[in-house]
Amino acid sequence: MNRILAVLVAVLVAATAACSGTVSPSPQAFPTGAPATATPASPASTVPPGMIREVRADVARAVPGPADAFTAVVDADAAFAFDLYARLVADADGDLFLSPYSISTALSMTYAGARGNTADQLARALWIDLASDAWHAGRNALELDLAEPPAGALPKDVVPLTLEPTNAIFGQDGFRFESAYLETLAANYGAGLQALDFVAEPEAGRAAINAWVADRTRDRIPELLPRGTIDSLTRVVLVNAIYFKATWVTAFDPERTTNDTFRLLDGSTVQVPTMHGFLTTGQADGHGWQAVRLPYVGASMLVIVPDERRFTDVESGLDLAFLRDVEARLEPTQVTLALPRWESETSAPLKEPLRALGVVDVFDPEAADLTGIWPDPDDLYVSSVIHQANVSVDEAGTEAAAATAVNIGVTSLGPDRRATVTVDRPWIYAIVDDSTGEILFLGRVMEPSAG
Repeated sequence: MNRILAVLVAVLVAATAACSGTVSPSPQAFPTGAPATATPASPASTVPPGMIREVRADVARAVPGPADAFTAVVDADAAFAFDLYARLVADADGDLFLSPYSISTALSMTYAGARGNTADQLARALWIDLASDAWHAGRNALELDLAEPPAGALPKDVVPLTLEPTNAIFGQDGFRFESAYLETLAANYGAGLQALDFVAEPEAGRAAINAWVADRTRDRIPELLPRGTIDSLTRVVLVNAIYFKATWVTAFDPERTTNDTFRLLDGSTVQVPTMHGFLTTGQADGHGWQAVRLPYVGASMLVIVPDERRFTDVESGLDLAFLRDVEARLEPTQVTLALPRWESETSAPLKEPLRALGVVDVFDPEAADLTGIWPDPDDLYVSSVIHQANVSVDEAGTEAAAATAVNIGVTSLGPDRRATVTVDRPWIYAIVDDSTGEILFLGRVMEPSAG
């Protein structure tokens, strides 16, 4: 079958007791006032049997809310994406790949339990300009839309888009969580409480969470949590995982892939496997850059190629207004395209980048206010935020020729406008869900590396 793109990402937020002895776990101490049902882990899960039991608030997943909240979340996620990207590239000189959607979702689950200045700082960093209830309702509507399969019949031999976002809250068995918090996560994030005993068996808890993430990401991320990230003081771990796999609408013919010259920012050159194709799609030229939209079935990749010696200028200007300007300039064009094959992987602790964006108090045991999760103001703070993402991009597999033949037939009826886009130098890219406009992934390639 075709294998064009497989992307997986997970993010963790861990809330830890500020000092030992602040919590007295009791096996029956789940939240009072919130009806809960215990269910075993999913039969399909690779999590060790008996390691996790789920306790769900007796609240159904909410019906999607107003469209204005939905749109506000999409725009806020894009603004947050470029803010975080700028902080991450400031300390890196190589490739970068992240899912701002995943990070924003996990931080929003944290925001649901934050109060006072802690909540205000998270809201400013996430560009939240809605009431709390409206924000969570908007995230619910976005996630449900993302999980909906593309409508309409697909051409023969075309593999449909796979987009699977999943959320979970892993909590200390016996910890008295606030009822309203569990209800918010159940209604708007589809997340039930996965009960683990971090106090007695922190390493077993870490292994169980890693197994859950590996299961949700088709083993693309086998170990989200390295040794030492979970200890006997851990009380809450919030996780979002997203799995994405899509087929190009116009596949590349692997017989046309050649080793071509790629120019690095320092002026040196390397030889990289480069795919060659011809497609009708959106293309634009701007001040110091070229852009091309590469469509999948149900999503698209926007590739922005800065001119030589302009990469830093273009990258430093990335924001929501720039993205909207690029999208507005795209015109239907017959594009002759040369694009390297590549793989990228990023594993990044996000505590310091988030602090640079103003999220300070939540990481401070003396200042954090997470009383929406647990009522004692001295107990919880966020000890770490961990993000992993990886991407593989290549041409079509054994069925590519048929797909290419069909699409070449379509492109012959395309517009008169023509362009050549040769990606032979560092570039920036975003993977966007077509239905919602949500930026699922954002990255840059400084030197292509193909596995």
